[in-house]
Amino acid sequence: MGVRESLERMELSLPPAQVVPEGVALTYRRLVRWGDVVYIAGHGPTWGEGWGSTLGKVGNELTIDEGIAAARLTALNVLATIDRELGDLDNVACWLKVNGYVNAVPGFTEHARVVNGFSDLILELYGIDKLSARTSIGVPDLPFGMPVEVDAVIAWGGK
Repeated sequence: MGVRESLERMELSLPPAQVVPEGVALTYRRLVRWGDVVYIAGHGPTWGEGWGSTLGKVGNELTIDEGIAAARLTALNVLATIDRELGDLDNVACWLKVNGYVNAVPGFTEHARVVNGFSDLILELYGIDKLSARTSIGVPDLPFGMPVEVDAVIAWGGK
């Protein structure tokens, strides 16, 4: 079963492109491909233009479970960028590296658990053999008040 079919089976869909704020658009690329290596810029938990209730610090405005859900939505945004800019999601040969940043209150120590929301979806879709190495850290703030931001590096097997 392909990635698209798996998403449909899970009743998940890919979000529209994240809206890049004015003043950032000229200096921001969602991804860069160099040969078979693809560098994916930081993405957050949006649905196109809408942030919904996903803004704030984990441990204050958001619970851990809401942070996990935000990380999962972030994974869908990353997948949507890959789909729009490169094509067939089944051409991801391997997720090489994922960096997850969690906007959390001081003393929060569950960053890895929050970023699991991202990694767990990738694991469900691609399997353990394509799962990346990962870093998850806490930060005092993220752009626009996002609770989670993730960037990634993948190996691309498509043309």
